[in-house]
Amino acid sequence: MATKKTSKKAPVKAAEKKTAAAKTETKTTVKRVVAESTAKSKRVELDSKLPNNLINIVIAEVIGTFILTLAALFASDILSSMYVGFALMFIVAIIGNISGAHVNPAVTFGLWTMRKLKTVLVPFYWGAQFLGAMAAIVLVGSLTNGGFALSFDQFTAFSWNIFAMELVGTAVFVFGIAAVLQRKEIKAAGQAFGIGLALMIGLVVSGSISSYIKSTAIAKIQKDQSTTQTEKNGRTYPREIYISGATLNPAVSLAVTEKTDSQLRSNGVLPAEGEKSYSRFSLEVIAATLIGAALGGNLFLLVNYRNKDEE
Repeated sequence: MATKKTSKKAPVKAAEKKTAAAKTETKTTVKRVVAESTAKSKRVELDSKLPNNLINIVIAEVIGTFILTLAALFASDILSSMYVGFALMFIVAIIGNISGAHVNPAVTFGLWTMRKLKTVLVPFYWGAQFLGAMAAIVLVGSLTNGGFALSFDQFTAFSWNIFAMELVGTAVFVFGIAAVLQRKEIKAAGQAFGIGLALMIGLVVSGSISSYIKSTAIAKIQKDQSTTQTEKNGRTYPREIYISGATLNPAVSLAVTEKTDSQLRSNGVLPAEGEKSYSRFSLEVIAATLIGAALGGNLFLLVNYRNKDEE
């Protein structure tokens, strides 16, 4: 009889143990879900929280983009990549520890796609960068007594050749930036040199593409001598001929202009009276630089990730 009583109680105890285990597992699952949701909410709060030195970041980006725009405007065509690269080295050295020295909306976008910049900060960076470029435009306009007047009639113009030139150059530039930033052992001076050198190489690569584009356009002109040589916008040559090179920077493109017919003939700094100076700020530059920055930065992350796996 004692044996039978024990056998009846055993299944009951086993069921109680299963119920207790299920309750414990349920509690653990609930705690895990609550912990994950709490972590996500904290992460969202951190991502949406503005830094205490936001005003310093904005001022630094305004000053840095102002300097870079002036360097791009006054650099000679032959050594422009070197001058602009050295200017960026200087900018990174003086404000890199404050804002990161993006001084370029495409770089800001590229770092954002790489998850190295908070979403909430992107509008502040972009606003500061365009403000710095506009300040440079105002300064040059005042120094030339209004001779530096911009026209945005070419904003909607789109050339696949110019698009490709800007995209490839920006991708090379941001790929270099991502590589430099990944090397934590490099000191501030080394990072400034590496980022400036990346811009130089990006400009050289896009410059080589630009030369081929111009050569193709000139060959087309010579082939079509029998047809009219006046474009719809009143220009003598195709638009690619008037482009001096890539900008790799939507903010700087606001101040950089396409050459006019008189500037092509005489290499003058200012256009002749009655000629329009078309700003390089256009849909093709905006789209190409943003896409190129995202491609260059994330391509490096992909390459670097595979290298880590192999190690």
